[in-house]
Amino acid sequence: MGDGGIPARVIVSKDSLRPEERIALEPDLLKRGIALSMLDVIPPAGRFFQLLRAVDQSGELLGVTSLMSARPFVSIKQLLGEGNHVGWDTAFYYTERADRPRVAAALLGAIARRSMFYGMFFGRIDDDVRTALPLIRHRLLETDYRLGRIDCSGYETKADFLALHKRLRRHLRNHSKAGGTVHVREGPVDPELARRFSDLVLATYRHHGGIGRWQFKEYAYQVCGSFFTNCEDTVHIYTENEGSVTGLQSFVRHRDHLELSEGGFDRSRDNHHAYEAIIAESVGVAVGLGLKSVGYGGIWNAAKDRYTDSNDRETVYLLQIYSNGLKYRLGGDRLSRWAFRKYFGGRFAGASGEAKVVSRQPHP
Repeated sequence: MGDGGIPARVIVSKDSLRPEERIALEPDLLKRGIALSMLDVIPPAGRFFQLLRAVDQSGELLGVTSLMSARPFVSIKQLLGEGNHVGWDTAFYYTERADRPRVAAALLGAIARRSMFYGMFFGRIDDDVRTALPLIRHRLLETDYRLGRIDCSGYETKADFLALHKRLRRHLRNHSKAGGTVHVREGPVDPELARRFSDLVLATYRHHGGIGRWQFKEYAYQVCGSFFTNCEDTVHIYTENEGSVTGLQSFVRHRDHLELSEGGFDRSRDNHHAYEAIIAESVGVAVGLGLKSVGYGGIWNAAKDRYTDSNDRETVYLLQIYSNGLKYRLGGDRLSRWAFRKYFGGRFAGASGEAKVVSRQPHP
């Protein structure tokens, strides 16, 4: 199977990319407008994260991705804008000679084999993954969650955006009157500030709760902490009040847009619309840098629902991938929909957690 860029095997390890591997992957990121610094942060720090390499018969690299794998239970590949570069990364990256759908299928298959039940892939489905679906045993569910963004191409300044949102202007005044300030830091931050950022991430994940709470502390301080102090293309927008950091949203600057990566808020006090202040500032930063948009990932709260473009949203999919037919049969369409609704339903704004099966492949 080594001819024509077809993978022969997938290697799973915590080993970072070697210099020659990075060089082989860079053309793909440049073509897709992805910041090259994404190659510096995979695999993420932490005991739950690995780098997957698809290689041909001679051992030459064809593609990579990273995953969160808490074996033996579940392996997760994340494609959401929110958390995309920190926890589970955003994409599959390919070398120029790779058969991209087959590489994607091989990497997804490796994720499925590392799980007791099934592997999960949650977020947008790109063309390579969609083309790979007939090659893997899967069940694809279309959810009623959406990904949102703010189109900045029509604004010359932040004031142009604010002029369209009277309510947002009022919230910004309230934030300022309460003593809140907004700050922007580009690139890596010092360990002390990174620690304060991680405090907010931990507080927010614990606030939302759900499956995996036992992992939150390591994720906030090791995974996110490493990202905050090392990623060269980050734009951190955060709020302060009386010397305390009250809110944070960290973005990655790609070729033509900012993409939300991770963040959090102080849940022990009233932050006086810190989220809205950060949203407004993110538009100002994007316009100032000449970027086309700000991606906000999943529409999980009312603020993002209100200020991201309602007519330009992408569907969020749940892709379940199975290593054998028994696991596929035990899952079932009804159980898959119920489990998704049980975990997500009612936890976030903008959707109910309902899902429908739109593709299935019991025999790849």
